[in-house]
Amino acid sequence: MSYVFRQHRLAALLLLMPALLFAAAFLVYPLGNGLWLSLTNASALRPKAKFVGLANYTYLLSTSEFWTVIFNTIVIVGGAIALSTAVGLALALLVNRKLPGVALFRAGIFQIWIVPWISVAILWGWIFNADYGVVNYLLMDVGLIRAPVNWFADTTTARVVIILGFAWRMIPFMMVVSLAALQTIPAEILEAAAVDGAAPMQRFLRITLPILRPMLVTLALLQLVKLFQEITLPWILTQGGPVNATTTLSLYTYKLAFQQWDYGLAASAGTLWLILLSLIALVAVRLTRRRYQ
Repeated sequence: MSYVFRQHRLAALLLLMPALLFAAAFLVYPLGNGLWLSLTNASALRPKAKFVGLANYTYLLSTSEFWTVIFNTIVIVGGAIALSTAVGLALALLVNRKLPGVALFRAGIFQIWIVPWISVAILWGWIFNADYGVVNYLLMDVGLIRAPVNWFADTTTARVVIILGFAWRMIPFMMVVSLAALQTIPAEILEAAAVDGAAPMQRFLRITLPILRPMLVTLALLQLVKLFQEITLPWILTQGGPVNATTTLSLYTYKLAFQQWDYGLAASAGTLWLILLSLIALVAVRLTRRRYQ
């Protein structure tokens, strides 16, 4: 019996070996190499890297610039996820109804999801341009502003533009997945609540939203990981300005590596970036589990 078990275990190990080798080559090694790099002063400007221990981490955590970048990242990414989740869920509730033209609307809005980030950045730059942007034209036309606004010159408005751009790109995905989750809710539950006298908003808050909450948390975490990596929109629109107001962790790491050529410092920023993501994901998962235990 033990011989058969050992044979099956060996066969399982052999079948898993390609996946394990792939993971080691493309996941474990880059992660370990990045961690080691963060402990050195490696740079394209130095012929040889030197071990510096935790000096890179000490430097980053002691600078106000790094904490400004953390604040920007949380505000921009958090705002974009909250907005895209709310709008995506609202659109999912709308297209879940049997209304004329819903299929065409659903197909049309999902086209946004396949638009490349570089195209989104160029489009957003045109829309919010201070000289010929359509946003300034519409706001002046209705009398909300008297003169064109330079949206990218102010720290607050620049952040708002980046948040809107991120959210706009994420809304179709949030809508489609939310719609798929809505269609799994048994209609009998909602009908029984309606018969008992529950209003539409009560049915949404007490039945629909609690059922969808785990899915929404998972979606938010997926978008969190994606937006933490995105540099195209802030780089094309503002280059991280004004005064680092739109510099996110990904853009900050990119600047350290390919503008300052400080690979060790960039690797340290990337490691702290990974730790921050892991902590946020851990808190979100624990809060979700605690609610349903």
